[in-house]
Amino acid sequence: MPTTPRLSLRAMRAFACVVEQGSISGAAGVLNIAPSAIAAAVDQVEAEIGATLLLRSRARGVASTPEAVTLAARFRALLEECDAVIEAGRAVSRGLSGTLRIGYYAPVAPAFLPRLLGPMMRAHPDLRLDLSAEDNDSAQDRLLAGRLDVILFAGHDLRPGVETRPLLDLAPYVLAPEGHPITAAAPARLADVARHPIVQLDLPLARPFLDDLFAARGLAPDIVARANSTEMVRSLVGAGIGLSVLAMRPLTDQSYGGDPLVAAPLEPGLPGFQLMSGRVADRPRRAVVEFESALAAWMDGPAAKQLTVRPPTTARR
Repeated sequence: MPTTPRLSLRAMRAFACVVEQGSISGAAGVLNIAPSAIAAAVDQVEAEIGATLLLRSRARGVASTPEAVTLAARFRALLEECDAVIEAGRAVSRGLSGTLRIGYYAPVAPAFLPRLLGPMMRAHPDLRLDLSAEDNDSAQDRLLAGRLDVILFAGHDLRPGVETRPLLDLAPYVLAPEGHPITAAAPARLADVARHPIVQLDLPLARPFLDDLFAARGLAPDIVARANSTEMVRSLVGAGIGLSVLAMRPLTDQSYGGDPLVAAPLEPGLPGFQLMSGRVADRPRRAVVEFESALAAWMDGPAAKQLTVRPPTTARR
């Protein structure tokens, strides 16, 4: 006969917070509990599980084993369910609460994330958001470490343990100032683009993608400027410094400087990206499920098509 678990919700919450913060003192500050009480809660969890889950060091704080990360994620889901049950007994309407931590590697995420998060926040006024821009690797690493709940990223170099959901196929396009001759051809040839000065989006994945795109066709464009933000790239293009090749576009045809821009399709057959959502392959929090549902619905709608620029012969997924 299985034994009755002796772990308290307080011990589970303390353990999950230590994993998230990476130290006992950090968890003590977040939960406003004495470090000794946090350490005792960790000891209680490890004693109940029968294994050492956190490697403690005076110099380096706390290192979480993979088992600790998995257990902490399950604790968080269980704690949220418990909170939801209690809250349901206090209110007629059952709303989401707590903090939803979203990491994104999508340079134009501000073009669509607020649009789908707005209705979610209005429906659940106790929900809080923590959004962080990531690169493709850090988004997955922080998700697996329990520091993010859900991520948006490109479907490259997937980490084991990340459960993905395809959202949108993205084809490369050329960004040019209004009236540039490259926009007269529809679609434009990559070889013609390479004859002009290029402004490069200097971000992990975006940078090698562009390099490989040109190199695969034996092209060596003159990269006259690099910038690590999409808006700076767009402003440089709008100022006439060069053309750029990107994969997603915002819902505006002006740069921050007010210069008109044109996003023109490139020839068919060029490799692109697939935008995905990702979460830990385990029972997700309710807030994650609702966010992913809202995200998928928005991406299947007509507004999402405005984020892409496609050759006339290429159909959306």
